[in-house]
Amino acid sequence: MTQLAAPTSLPVTLQQVKAWLRLDDNESDAEILSLMFAATTRAEEITRRPFINRQYVDKLDCFPSIICPSEVFLRSVDSIEYVDSDGADQTLVPDQYLVDLGGKFKQGRIVPAYGLSWPSTRRQLSAVAITYTAGYGPDWNAVPEHVRIAICYLVGHYFHNREIVGTGGDIPETAMALLSSEKVPVL
Repeated sequence: MTQLAAPTSLPVTLQQVKAWLRLDDNESDAEILSLMFAATTRAEEITRRPFINRQYVDKLDCFPSIICPSEVFLRSVDSIEYVDSDGADQTLVPDQYLVDLGGKFKQGRIVPAYGLSWPSTRRQLSAVAITYTAGYGPDWNAVPEHVRIAICYLVGHYFHNREIVGTGGDIPETAMALLSSEKVPVL
């Protein structure tokens, strides 16, 4: 799985975080923005899911019977490209496959449309490329409030504890508790 581009926004706004920190001035804005990026990255690592929509590509050596994109919270399948048995690049038309966006943990699945099968591919590495979008939505409004609050807790923790704390990069219990319901289990 490769992320094609970073998200264009964060799950919380600078104004929300400054209100959380009870800051009225602009002196620390650059530092707070850096901490917001760090907190978001850490929260996404903890939950094992992207918060703001972004595009990914998974490369496979051939078509499995069911394609399960690496990232959870599948929003859309943008394209399925492959190298056919003659070595020519091909793109599947969307009506040739079905997409299940997933259940509770949004681990999506892609299968051939009814009555169809996956086309033959050339026997080579990365013969199939699935490009898709995953995340809660395009901006902070789509992210659940408890996730946004957890990120604010993390930013506050990082802001007020600028020195190394503990041995494992301690995460406040409240933030962990808020993120636990969004954590994707390791299968």
